[in-house]
Amino acid sequence: MNYIKMFSLFLFGKFLSITAVYSILTEVPCDHQTLIHQSPYRVLGIGSSMVDLIIHVDEDFLLNVPGEKGGSQILSFNDLQNIVKNSEKNPKITTGGSSANTIKGLANLGVPCAFLSFIGTDSYGDFFHSTFKQLKIVPLFTKSILPTSQVLCLITPDGQRTMRSFQGSSQEMSERFLHPDYFKNIELLLIDGYTVRNEKLTLTAMQLAKSMGAKISFDLSSFELVRQYKDFMMHLLNDYVDIVFANEDEILALTGLSPVDGCKELQKKCDVAVVLMGNQGCLVGHQGSVTHYPTIPTSVVDSTGAGDLFASGFIFNYLENKSLDECANLGNLLGMEIIQVEGGSDLPECKWNQLKAEKL
Repeated sequence: MNYIKMFSLFLFGKFLSITAVYSILTEVPCDHQTLIHQSPYRVLGIGSSMVDLIIHVDEDFLLNVPGEKGGSQILSFNDLQNIVKNSEKNPKITTGGSSANTIKGLANLGVPCAFLSFIGTDSYGDFFHSTFKQLKIVPLFTKSILPTSQVLCLITPDGQRTMRSFQGSSQEMSERFLHPDYFKNIELLLIDGYTVRNEKLTLTAMQLAKSMGAKISFDLSSFELVRQYKDFMMHLLNDYVDIVFANEDEILALTGLSPVDGCKELQKKCDVAVVLMGNQGCLVGHQGSVTHYPTIPTSVVDSTGAGDLFASGFIFNYLENKSLDECANLGNLLGMEIIQVEGGSDLPECKWNQLKAEKL
């Protein structure tokens, strides 16, 4: 890093401390301080600690579910429970959340990671905490009086997931629980579009990451969110984001353009723009060009987490300074693997070991 850049970051950090100190933590909790010092991490994830409730349903079942197929909407706890009850099925339970899934993928690939979030003081919160601890992810969790956040993932026969969520403990997440110490020495901040429901949280996190010289990866997450927060997301992309991930619906909602033209537009704003196109692979935009990376068509059991695991593969090679070709190809591979199993980012341990032995 040259001296001009170092000085610029110093001034930016001073500016941030003056303008934002009123709204962030004055001191990191003692248990978090211990974790930070004992377990350094390269990647910090910020997002909701969600527990996924996965249910396979027929197309007709969605007719009585609020919102559009393939989207993500917030429901009350009772409404979510009624949908589960009406399905007459026992859901499969896994840890979820967009950033959380990507962090789990990176941890399985051997990247030291931390995750900053809220969990409830309930069995779901304990399950989330123990899962992350087993993966050696630094668990920077704060306990909430609200139940742990839940996402109902309704999987139709075509493998597409329709998500309806109860926000629960994630509602407490705000910029008031951020502190510069969480961002020291990180190489990358990983944050998803769901956080923009609290715009100050997303903006402050990105400002803190930039003040520390870290890269920022941002996933648009949902076309419904993009429609609602389009102007704010454009501001983030223009001023802070280094890598942006979007799918075809999200790129259309943000730019009104086709995947190729939308990718061309976003790479003008961010260093790297990635558009995911399902079984057609992905587009990667960088320095004025857009390249298509096809994937091998495969049967879809559950598309939940496909984009999240793609991001794990892409970011892993990005952190290793590999070419964008290698980033995209590993992303496609992990995305292809996860759609063949049920549930978020839960590839079997033997599959992770095989992937690391053959591809990394």
